[in-house]
Amino acid sequence: MLADRRAKIVATIGPATKDEVALEKAIRAGLNVARLNFSHGNHEDHLQVIRSVRKLSKELQAPVTILQDLQGPKIRVGKFEKGSIVIKKGEHIVITTDNILGKEKLVPSDFKELPQSVQVGTKILLDDGLLELKVLAVRGVEVDAEVVFGGILKDRKGMNLPGANLPVECMTEKDLEDLEFGLENGVDYVALSFVRHPRDIRKLREIIESKKSSAKICAKIEMAEALENLEEIARLSDAVMVARGDLAVEVGQTLLPGIQKKIIALCNQLRKPVITATQMLDSMVENPRPTRAEITDVANAVLDGSDALMLSAESASGKHPFLSIRTMHEIIAEVERTEEKYYKISLENEFLSPPAAIAASASLSALKLNASAIVCLTTSGKTANIIASYRPKARIIAVTDRMDVLNTLELTWGIQTLVIQPYKTMEDILDQVDKLLVQDGLAKTGDRVIFTLGQPISDGAKTNALFLHIVGAENEKRQNDEKLPLRCQMEAPI
Repeated sequence: MLADRRAKIVATIGPATKDEVALEKAIRAGLNVARLNFSHGNHEDHLQVIRSVRKLSKELQAPVTILQDLQGPKIRVGKFEKGSIVIKKGEHIVITTDNILGKEKLVPSDFKELPQSVQVGTKILLDDGLLELKVLAVRGVEVDAEVVFGGILKDRKGMNLPGANLPVECMTEKDLEDLEFGLENGVDYVALSFVRHPRDIRKLREIIESKKSSAKICAKIEMAEALENLEEIARLSDAVMVARGDLAVEVGQTLLPGIQKKIIALCNQLRKPVITATQMLDSMVENPRPTRAEITDVANAVLDGSDALMLSAESASGKHPFLSIRTMHEIIAEVERTEEKYYKISLENEFLSPPAAIAASASLSALKLNASAIVCLTTSGKTANIIASYRPKARIIAVTDRMDVLNTLELTWGIQTLVIQPYKTMEDILDQVDKLLVQDGLAKTGDRVIFTLGQPISDGAKTNALFLHIVGAENEKRQNDEKLPLRCQMEAPI
């Protein structure tokens, strides 16, 4: 069942997956997080997706995190008279910031600060680094450049200036408008593109708090400057994304694997959920099966310690969106099934906060007592996130009566969720949880489970207690699939 998989799947929603029928297929295939890419689409389209996801999530009893991905100050070329031009190695071209249509040897750019950001010798990469230019001269609003690697340059392709200190804000006017829309409509996470400094995260946090929103922040690491400030950026964020597309262009493709591992290791250490993204199953945009290299890439991202793996064009506009999601699910599940070294509990930090100490104790107790689950009674999800950072072998089950909290937790490794009715006493909780664990097939009568909670319960106290519980519900049994939450059902073929 889908609940057996620990690493989560982020799927970008686009033309191939945006209607309600397609969204249901995506969730059934294994989607945990719906990514809304605000580089594309309009507010009306995104609002319809948000409403459909929330509706389906309730009907399928399958919480889904909605991740709003802001476009950021993405630099692009403009449009061409014929939709594209061919640039050839060795030829000289002109890049202009004038608002004109491009043509042979004339490339418009929407980045008005381009002449101030480059100098003779600066490298300019186009279309995710497939094309390369070298600056020869800067003249007013124009930049003369020589083609180092040529090819076809199409409308609105990306432009990167590796190593350049760009005089732009992290959030554009468009981003601020999109952010207001997202917060008004209850997105769970906001992904901030092209983060460079800790102050970028602080600015976004101030806006979110001023809007009285509970949305969390995901910092996208895709700039060389971000790597210089990586630890502080990660500490200030709620989650981190290894955005490998622009990052590879920025730092050079040969350095990317080592940097990916470094970012994931740091996030694991800081107990911050981390997403590995970009081209994970890229060949499945066209083909029904991934390459062997892609299968290995997905597996290694899991072994590195990723909380979640992301699909981009594969699920947004590809020919096989649902098969891509299910394929990623199957690869992850097989890695987790066969790689026992993956389950490890690190207790290296000598001094811990009370919730972290409870989480560490719960993970260790589950290991030593061979408990089948750690049940985390939560109102915010904080303790469940910390427990997940210890990567215990026992199931991690977050229990609450707040659906918004469960939606947010779908991004984090290993956390499964149970919705219970409002409670006042421990007896209320145990009766409901025992029944749900047995009926959903997550535990059996007589199994040991570790509970973490805050006492006194009636006061809504923060997590301060842990105890061992033996599952009761002797008269209950696993229900038929049609009555179960989606992720507790047997997996249907796609």
